Amino acid sequence: MRLFICFTSLLLSLSMYALTPAQTVWLYPDGAPDSNGYTAADEYVKNETKIYQIAEPRLDIYQPDSTPKGILLSIPGGGYSFVSSGNEGVKVAEYFVPQGYIVAVLKYRLPNNHEYIPLHDALQSIRILRDSAEVWKTPDATIGVIGFSAGGHLAASLLTHYTDSVTRPDFGILVYPVISMDSTITHAGSCKQLLGPQPTEEQRLLWSAEKQVTPQTPPCLIVACQDDPTVKIENSIRFYQALTANNVPSSLLIVPLGKHGWGFSRQFQDRDHIDKLISAFIATSCKEDYQSMHIRKETLFDRNKRTRDWAKFRRYADSNAELVTNKTKVNAVFYGNSITYNWAKMRPEFFHSHGFVGRGISGQTSSEMLVRFRQDVIELHPKNVVILCGTNDIAQNNGTISLENTMGNIISMCELAKANKIRPVLCSVLPARSFRWNPFVVDAPQQIQALNEMIKAYAAKNKILYVDYYSAMVDTDGGLKKGLSKDEVHPLEAGYAIMEPIILKTLKIQNK
Repeated sequence: MRLFICFTSLLLSLSMYALTPAQTVWLYPDGAPDSNGYTAADEYVKNETKIYQIAEPRLDIYQPDSTPKGILLSIPGGGYSFVSSGNEGVKVAEYFVPQGYIVAVLKYRLPNNHEYIPLHDALQSIRILRDSAEVWKTPDATIGVIGFSAGGHLAASLLTHYTDSVTRPDFGILVYPVISMDSTITHAGSCKQLLGPQPTEEQRLLWSAEKQVTPQTPPCLIVACQDDPTVKIENSIRFYQALTANNVPSSLLIVPLGKHGWGFSRQFQDRDHIDKLISAFIATSCKEDYQSMHIRKETLFDRNKRTRDWAKFRRYADSNAELVTNKTKVNAVFYGNSITYNWAKMRPEFFHSHGFVGRGISGQTSSEMLVRFRQDVIELHPKNVVILCGTNDIAQNNGTISLENTMGNIISMCELAKANKIRPVLCSVLPARSFRWNPFVVDAPQQIQALNEMIKAYAAKNKILYVDYYSAMVDTDGGLKKGLSKDEVHPLEAGYAIMEPIILKTLKIQNK
């Protein structure tokens, strides 16, 4: 197996529950790459089911006797101050294992002023479940996530902040979930435990799951009670509205009575209806015929692979043809990723008035930029090409790539430009503390600084213009200064307002 996985027998079960996990899987058997400040000695259990100060996260795996129909990752709640492992963990297994599903109950680390820690554990859980599915005789298993209360927030974060196809759940079930960090509707305790007593607007935005939904968010079922006194049902409604706005298949069930925290233990009016709906949703999402599912997925994969415009050659094909046909004089092509794309979109007058053309594509790495350099730069015959890239390489958008290889791609673009009598202009990578789409990159500021030093040195040695945005935009922590970005990566107009005079001065162009 690709991931390092440690299996141990669970020696001590919770006395109030009959079901015992078949095995416990430690998420980081060789030690976690980050810490929430607790140690193993800090952990304790209250009332037999509430687990506090977890330092060593793990999965308790419950298995049916028959061939499993699918895998369900259960994320208990607890307001990010404890993990409610009983009614939102063991009881989930007691309900779904007899129906033929593997249930993996996540005992995740609490944030303790480290907001990314719970998400790191949820992402690692999905990796392990997918990588180990063949161990449980479910190599093609559908993996869904079910989260309760603050665990619902963590599940929603997993559904919206997954990093790749491996960590993307196939579906989600959110039960009386905390969704938003909006101060008007959030669960104050969960918000404080996750983000601290005075969260920034950037933090509130990043961790408001309804603001992070995209068309690629997995299908969801949301269940809540109208009389919930703990978490306002507006959380569930807003998430459902965001899913609907993005055409994500989803269902929302709000029943009048039931309050909060019932998990899979407490009976109340409409309880049977809720249980049947959740079971039906899972059954629909988890197909029993794995062989036919495998064939269907492989066929879809092959078709996508054949037709995918992986470097996005078609993105600017029509507008490039129009420029060439009209013999438009191009002063500079601004070449890059989403930072360049957003710049041209947000500040079109700046581009039009100076004869600039934007050729940025969101998410692209230097390797993708290099292969489309001919059609999006050379064939437009600009005087200059302003190259701004490196962010997505460091964020590992296409997997790990060394700074030296990234620099090699940048050098190749410069050499291509020079060979075609285009003046290359190299830009520093913008500051960033972290990347919300890949929180496992924990040394972004250091890597950005190192790559910038490489770019600057190469530019000086080869008499290439170097544009230093970094120095004007970095704060003391190696991130973008406050007010320049909402997500700590992409500039707002205030950020571009700093960048524009810098590039004009470098190109010796008077501002218009």
